[in-house]
Amino acid sequence: MPEPKTDRRVMRTRSALRQALMELIREKGYEALTVEEITRRADLGRATFYLHYKDKDDLLLEEFSQLARERVRALSEVPFSTWIPGPEEDVIDGAHKPIQPFLMVFQHVADNAELYRILLKSQSSNRIAGRIREILIESINEFVQTKAKTDPIPILFEIPVELLAAYFNGALVSSIDWWLENLEQVSVDEMTRMFQRLFFPGARKIMGLEGQHNL
Repeated sequence: MPEPKTDRRVMRTRSALRQALMELIREKGYEALTVEEITRRADLGRATFYLHYKDKDDLLLEEFSQLARERVRALSEVPFSTWIPGPEEDVIDGAHKPIQPFLMVFQHVADNAELYRILLKSQSSNRIAGRIREILIESINEFVQTKAKTDPIPILFEIPVELLAAYFNGALVSSIDWWLENLEQVSVDEMTRMFQRLFFPGARKIMGLEGQHNL
């Protein structure tokens, strides 16, 4: 049974490197951070690092990918009915109620704001932007495919799921980019409400839900 042990060892190594990366980012930022500092904090050699990653950007993207996968799993467990609340749940004190799944997404951004700032605004952002897009689209595709198979409420798309994923990715990344500049002034609840007001009119139509009440 040597294979599982090898897999666990690789997972522990990668986890240690990701943890070291995030600790050091909080302490000194990302741009000046070196691979040597990361490996020293993780108590691993540079050769070990390069067995797993090309550079620190590669490590950062794996951390983001891991967080995206965890968020997809959490969102996949939310009943589809939660995405379409009844009319009595739609408005509270005159304001549209944040929908739980989107609230989870923006709370995740707030909890990991430093990581998102690095990914979207660092000097390396142009180089890694394409990979971020791939990770998000893969995650959105995985989520939609999972819900289509497991949720009792049918999802009737009029366009390819890949196009919906690309559209949602663009809207989400642009919204996050704006929000990171206004995080102090705009709460998680308020950002969620604004995003769903922008996103849902078109999304409801392509999902075959246009006849239901507006969000």
